[in-house]
Amino acid sequence: MPWQHDLRRTSRDVEIAERVIVAVEKLLVRDRYLFVHRVGERTLSHRLAIYVEAQFPGWDVDCEYDRDGAARKMIPDGTGNDDDEGSAVLPDIIVHHRGPGGNHVVFELKKSSNRLPDDRDLEKLRAYGRHLGYAHGVFIRFVVGEPDPAVSRAEFIYSD
Repeated sequence: MPWQHDLRRTSRDVEIAERVIVAVEKLLVRDRYLFVHRVGERTLSHRLAIYVEAQFPGWDVDCEYDRDGAARKMIPDGTGNDDDEGSAVLPDIIVHHRGPGGNHVVFELKKSSNRLPDDRDLEKLRAYGRHLGYAHGVFIRFVVGEPDPAVSRAEFIYSD
C-alpha cells in the first residue's frame, strides 16, 4: 500500500493530506541526491519545509522552532529531550503562526538508517497535539541510501 494512501487514510482533513503529499513528492523528486547520499535528517527537514511552505500560504513554516510565544516549547509528558516531568522540544517542522497559539501541523521525520523504533516520535506527536494545540501531527520515515528515494512509513497522528 503506497504511503500516499496511508496519509489520506489517517488524516482527518483530506486537503491537509494532499498538501503534505505534494510537498513530500517534490522532495523525493527534486532532492534525490540527498537521499542517495544519506545526508543528515536536518537537511531533509529543511528541504521538506521549503515545499511545505509553498503548500500552506499564509502560515509560517519553521524547522526546530523551540518557542511557544516567548516561552520555550515544552511538553510535560517526558517524551521530548528529557525523560522527566517536562521536556523542551524541537519539532522537525511546524506549520503555525509565530507567537502564542496558531499551531496547525507538526512533523517528525526519521531516516531508514535510524534503527530506533518510531514509538517515541509518535508519542511526541500526540503530546504536541495534547499540550501545544497542534491540529495535525505527521510522521514520515524516509528510505535513504538506495538508488530511488522512498517513504517506508507515513501517517497522521492525533492526540485522541
